[in-house]
Amino acid sequence: MTNERKVRGEGGKTLSFPKLLPNIFTTIGLCSGLTGIRFAIEEEWQQAVLSILIAACFDMIDGLSARLLKAFSRFGAELDSLADTISFGVAPSIVTYLWLRESVSGQSDEYLMGWYWIPFLFYSACNAFRLARFNVMHMEETERKIKKSYFLGVPAPAGAGLMLIPMGMDFIFTRFGFAFSLSSHPQWLVLWVVLIALMMISRIPTFSFRNMRFSVSKSKAIFVLIIVSLAVGVLIKETWIFLVALGILYFMSVPFSYWAYQKDQMVR
Repeated sequence: MTNERKVRGEGGKTLSFPKLLPNIFTTIGLCSGLTGIRFAIEEEWQQAVLSILIAACFDMIDGLSARLLKAFSRFGAELDSLADTISFGVAPSIVTYLWLRESVSGQSDEYLMGWYWIPFLFYSACNAFRLARFNVMHMEETERKIKKSYFLGVPAPAGAGLMLIPMGMDFIFTRFGFAFSLSSHPQWLVLWVVLIALMMISRIPTFSFRNMRFSVSKSKAIFVLIIVSLAVGVLIKETWIFLVALGILYFMSVPFSYWAYQKDQMVR
């Protein structure tokens, strides 16, 4: 199959296959997020979390491919927004709630579990509010200035990753035989969920790594490759330690992003 393959589009127009790639990646991410819910129903918790993280990877790939191929469309933007709502709003809420419910089974009554569901509803709603805000708002001067290097609030994929950190930490505790479990303290878990939800709909500037430009001298390039190799090794050997550490580092970067944004505004 060559790049000259054409696909019939709306209004009798044709669309080259490469132009469809971003939407294909978006669809794969959507399916991955939905599959995470299926794994959660079957109590396959690690596979459920990994499915959502895979969806986040495809969310990054679809945006990158759209920019490289200049394959922007209204349809693609709407599909991406809907996929983000499901993969990073609905799926993490259901997965984490079912994990909490299974973990405290026999310790909490149904009435209390009903109350615990409310923060997860709040998270999903905030995720949808965040995406809707950027779909319909007119770009104000502040948004134009912030767009290149920052997001307003924590983006949906990052929010999902932060929300799943307690599950990842629990996997680590189990891996090393610790008796402590975060799910045995649901009150702290729901507070964490609410905090992440508020960070998503906030107007706090957060780093937009996709637009950052990194450069390194040729003499130091080998050290960068060595670091990347070590990171991949840790990811393969201790997947959850690596992913949880990455999430914690991102969470800790939020105050620095706010400081960096304020500094940029002073320079301008």
